[in-house]
Amino acid sequence: MKSIKEFDTSARIHLHNFLNKISFTVTRTKKELEDAAALVHREYAKKGYIKKSDSRLRLAIYNAHPNTTTFIAEAGNEVIATTTVIPDSPLGLPMDEVYRDELNQMRKGNKKLCEISMLASDTELFSDGISMMLNSKKLFLVFSLFKHIFDYTREYIKPDYICLTINPRHKLTYDFLRCKDLGGVKSYRGVNEAPAVAKYVDLNSIEKEYKTEDMKGLYKMFFQRKTELAKFVDKYTYSFQDLKYFFVEKTDILKSACSSQIEYLAKCYPFYDFSELLSNNSSNESHPERSGNWWEADVKVKSMSPCFSFQQ
Repeated sequence: MKSIKEFDTSARIHLHNFLNKISFTVTRTKKELEDAAALVHREYAKKGYIKKSDSRLRLAIYNAHPNTTTFIAEAGNEVIATTTVIPDSPLGLPMDEVYRDELNQMRKGNKKLCEISMLASDTELFSDGISMMLNSKKLFLVFSLFKHIFDYTREYIKPDYICLTINPRHKLTYDFLRCKDLGGVKSYRGVNEAPAVAKYVDLNSIEKEYKTEDMKGLYKMFFQRKTELAKFVDKYTYSFQDLKYFFVEKTDILKSACSSQIEYLAKCYPFYDFSELLSNNSSNESHPERSGNWWEADVKVKSMSPCFSFQQ
């Protein structure tokens, strides 16, 4: 009969082998982004967070922002988990819908925010209904995704706070990661009135928190191990036709956006004709190519009030 130690060693090897088969990167192609959005749609529909849509994609106006970044975990060229980092902008953040007052408090003093959103993993790989804290594969898959997000945001976005909303049943997992409470339980229209809790990570203090004796494992994972920056290069950016495909043809996100949102996005894509983008003309005529690092520009529209739109 195996000892507890042998069982523990066997489980560790099994988990290590599982994670070694998975690659974590930013999306680099239209197909990867579409596969990620399809996974979120499928898993959210299973949980009753959304109704199935004709597009079978979970996208929102925030995905159209050129600095929004989607991360994927792939096994055998199949996306098995994904999440998206959305920078704060005149579009606002998805969680502004229910936690706007709390976020505005954090924005004071020109503090910089971003939101982790659209987290999903393929439930067929895991025991459905089991708490994440009791499922080591799912737990470390999510932790690995968060590790890449953590390194990416510190390297490229440089926010003061990473914010997110979670279902209360996952609170223990995020408390373990030292995510602090931002707001209490509220009904979230964006996920079919499911309960949500707002959390955040203060990037200015988290390293000190992880250095404590009982957090040595997280400190090693999040601060001592460095993610190869090669995993963050060649991030997918929308061509004119791809922007139209995702946000006009597959969904009506841009057609249902308010004028201030369109105005802002048009400034983010100065070489794209948005009147043509929003037209019903689906021709494949060529359009001016991007030049320079225009997608990294700090575009601002004064006195813009976010208009929240949750499209699938």
